Amino acid sequence: MGVKLTKELVKVDQVVGEDRAQTVVDGVIVLPPGKPDIERVLSVEAEVNTETLEINILDGKVMVEGTIDVEALYVGCVPSGAQPVHFVEGTVDFSFFVKIPGARKNMDVRVKARVEHVQFSCNEHRPREIEVRIIVEFFVKVTQRVQIEIVVDATGPADLQVLRKTIRVDNVVGEARAQKIVKSDVSVPDKKPDILEIIKVEGKARTTEVKILDGKIIIEGVLEVSILYVAEVHCDKPEQPVHFMEAEIPFTEFVEVHGCREDMSKLVKVRVEHIRARKKDDRTVTVEAVLDIKAKVLEPKIIEVVEDLFSPSEMLDVKKTRVKVDQVIGEDDNQIVVKETFKVPLEKPPIEQIFKTNAKAKVTEARIIDDKVVVDGVLKLETLYVASVPHHFPQQPLHFVENEAPFTIFVEIPGAKEDMMLDFDVDVEHVSSRVEPNDDRRFEVRVVLRLFAKVTKMVQLDVVVDVKQIEKEEEKEKKEEKDKKDYPAMTIYIVQKGDTLWKIAKRYNVTLEAIIRANNLENPDLIYPGQRLIIPRRMY
Repeated sequence: MGVKLTKELVKVDQVVGEDRAQTVVDGVIVLPPGKPDIERVLSVEAEVNTETLEINILDGKVMVEGTIDVEALYVGCVPSGAQPVHFVEGTVDFSFFVKIPGARKNMDVRVKARVEHVQFSCNEHRPREIEVRIIVEFFVKVTQRVQIEIVVDATGPADLQVLRKTIRVDNVVGEARAQKIVKSDVSVPDKKPDILEIIKVEGKARTTEVKILDGKIIIEGVLEVSILYVAEVHCDKPEQPVHFMEAEIPFTEFVEVHGCREDMSKLVKVRVEHIRARKKDDRTVTVEAVLDIKAKVLEPKIIEVVEDLFSPSEMLDVKKTRVKVDQVIGEDDNQIVVKETFKVPLEKPPIEQIFKTNAKAKVTEARIIDDKVVVDGVLKLETLYVASVPHHFPQQPLHFVENEAPFTIFVEIPGAKEDMMLDFDVDVEHVSSRVEPNDDRRFEVRVVLRLFAKVTKMVQLDVVVDVKQIEKEEEKEKKEEKDKKDYPAMTIYIVQKGDTLWKIAKRYNVTLEAIIRANNLENPDLIYPGQRLIIPRRMY
């Protein structure tokens, strides 16, 4: 009797390879004009700016470039009675590579970075510089989308033994790619001089909201533009100064992904493929950029794969293949309410009525601790209000204030560990604000934050892909007859480290049920080194 296999076709992101690497980054933070010289450095903190990471895959290698944000506190050389402690910030560039055999261009890559240690010093001969040495650990994972036919069940002889494993993976529902042309006029800020010539323009795309509808993904974001230009100056000036300006250009685009639904998860990447800027007039720049948008929709799927099988009564040739996939450890979401009270600055008039408060969440740190994902960040709050002014004023002017509020939000995910992969989104669900009843210079803001987190871990499985019967019936009968004569009535086996009941049963070519009955095992998964097991004679 042959073995019948049940197979299922799944689309998954197969792990090509992953690795951890450390790199040492050296740099110098120079004090800006206006800051006093350094007498003593008190502390230095560093964080990898994930928004500046540039990742390129070469054959068998992943190149990563970016910047590290550095903040330092120091005691300044100042006269007695002046403010002695000062703050300075700067950036340090880095570049490194990780070898990932099999990695090729156009594969997907994810990078996690963590600052492990910061050393700093100040040379007395250079009192305006802080030398830093930063040790950074990077975790790099390369994946590619594959379509795999997996054996999920097997039937055959009555004594067929099947080893199954249940895994939860992200089934790739679909993915799409689109290009978006963003074009807009950008005005020179009022305090900046007119433009004579544009030197350089850089752009970076940042998504602000991603929505999934049936069969479609809508992406909203902003193009952050940085422009370096030569200013128009009067003839009596000795030189033409170089100036810098920034602007944000909003964009909206959609991509069609067949089969996607609102309850599915998504991965969206937006990259500036090309950007240019030209002078329209003395105070206007026309910016045009081409955005490359990649979107992928995932649906968690629980699959029971067949890892191994054998039959004491049949000679089987089992073919396997090795699969590396990201197993979903867990995903969940959580909501919190952040409530803070703020005071209107003295230079601003008091509040009569709040018109609107906008909130944006900026994540400063995301980490996994045992069974939990914790995200820290800052809420950037912008409040527009109608000012309370005397009645003889012709109108009630609108005023604007900015504030920040720190937040910490977490999600319980059983089984999550620090070395696993984390994907998360922090969204502002709702914002409300009100004036304090007895104080028109104070107002309260409430923000509802939602955290969605998913934790995955790479698993490596040898799964069954095909089974064939390898002996003719007559030869099998002769072999079985010989085995009956040679095989003892029973065997006493001492469990070794690394043994499982499956391995022992397969080694002696008997069923698991026979060993369980012979030893009255209540829990077959609980055997230990040194334990004595009775291996019964095979029954034909």
